[in-house]
Amino acid sequence: MTKSQSNLSQFKDFLAYLATVKGDLSNITAPPFVLSSKSVTEIPASWAERHELFLKPASEEDPAKRALLILENFLCSLKRQVYTAASEDSDGGAKKPLNAFLGELFLGTFHDAGSGSTTQLISEQVSHHPPVTACFLYNKDHGISSSGYVAQETSFSPTSGVTVQQIGHAIIRDEKHGESHLMTLPTMGVKGLLTGKPYPELQGTCYISSSSGYLATIDFEGKKALGHGTKNSVHAELSNVRDNGKVLFEISGQWNGTLSVKDLVNGGKPEEIDVDAVPYTELHVKPVEEQNAWESRRAWRGVIDGINSGDMYLISEEKNNIEEAQRAMRKAEKEAVVDWPRIFFHQSGSDEEFDVLSRAVPDDAARNIAQDRTAGVWKFIGIDAAERLLKNGIYHTSLEPTGQVIQE
Repeated sequence: MTKSQSNLSQFKDFLAYLATVKGDLSNITAPPFVLSSKSVTEIPASWAERHELFLKPASEEDPAKRALLILENFLCSLKRQVYTAASEDSDGGAKKPLNAFLGELFLGTFHDAGSGSTTQLISEQVSHHPPVTACFLYNKDHGISSSGYVAQETSFSPTSGVTVQQIGHAIIRDEKHGESHLMTLPTMGVKGLLTGKPYPELQGTCYISSSSGYLATIDFEGKKALGHGTKNSVHAELSNVRDNGKVLFEISGQWNGTLSVKDLVNGGKPEEIDVDAVPYTELHVKPVEEQNAWESRRAWRGVIDGINSGDMYLISEEKNNIEEAQRAMRKAEKEAVVDWPRIFFHQSGSDEEFDVLSRAVPDDAARNIAQDRTAGVWKFIGIDAAERLLKNGIYHTSLEPTGQVIQE
């Protein structure tokens, strides 16, 4: 039997197993050959990878155009976000990112070549059951930041494939103009599993509600089961809530291809945006040997080596070392009646900013903060406190993720 035949056989067995599981599948361990070499903690980096576009609202004086720029950055970030989550391989397939462990950190910076300013990314796995990732991105020079958190609830059916419902939100803040923009999140899916050619898709409707009075409504509609429609299609409208919902701009196309932006007020030729042509900025991450033991790429180094070399034994052994240690930590915490200490985020019982911004959203479910499904409301500790921690570079002083005691 060839390696590909063996993989296909294991994959069919895995799908058959998924069909028997009831409830959330987020923490199910996938076969090694369908694993991505990236953790889910890396996904938030996509929000600022089109770095010029991420910073652009700070230099735009028209509030409607600022809202449009926020929408364009959201749409242009989706390809990288989805393919970090689904990790498209050379054959056009999709792979599953590594399940992050509680306390896992992913840290990095984007550098703006023009101004020399830096955007800091902080991503932390703040809950394991349910799995919740919290993140904060900020650029002090431009006064732009993005904070948010998301829980993922995963389900599977033979007909619709894997569906990942994202529960949570992000808030973009523009300090220069005193604006905030609430962003709800789409549902992600993996289609084509039964044909052996899986591909990612986005589903449903999400919103961006701006404190300046603008509302973006984004509808995702991919290829249907009977072959109708186009993969990765999106249609978005930006309306003025304070002017009876008058639609100002319309964007349509494919979020992983080309988007057409129409100005419905002034007319003119639509602007064409090739997502791949939007300037991309590489995230700078410390070399693995310089990272703290709790940082993602160092913690998963053995697993990543195994994935890159195709060594399934190494993958299984390294994953098991972390997963068994994490189970032991949770058991010890339960017995001692203590909670795992988060580093950059803390729980809160409410979010007034969300409550205010969500009032313009015409969807009851999207207005529900659903903290029972996200293990609470997660808030950033603040830039000054975070920078002191980043400078120190020491996050958990006693244990490594594998349970080994850190030697001083």
